[in-house]
Amino acid sequence: MAFDAFYLSAVLAEIRQLGDARVDKIHQPSRDTVILHLKGREARAKLLIAANPAAPRLHLTTASPENPAEPPMFCMLLRKHLSGARLTDISQLPMERCAIFTFDCIDELGDPT
Repeated sequence: MAFDAFYLSAVLAEIRQLGDARVDKIHQPSRDTVILHLKGREARAKLLIAANPAAPRLHLTTASPENPAEPPMFCMLLRKHLSGARLTDISQLPMERCAIFTFDCIDELGDPT
């Protein structure tokens, strides 16, 4: 199945049901895959983001893939900036395969970003 704009809008509608979710954990099981553990008001979910050029994916999952012993640098960067952040908005450019995630978080100095 092609990952087109219609499919993306359906996936984003499913993710929006989590509401104002908080990023609990971040894992990078492979070079082009990131999993965000989200804690919503009523439920927990894992958001899988895969930027593989041959098979891009974005969906909620229950799978727990094996993580490397030492997290990659990109995963450490995401953890630095997104750990504890709230997913406040999810939008999509009209008829495009581009999803925009907006997070509210606090930086090292305690300022909201």
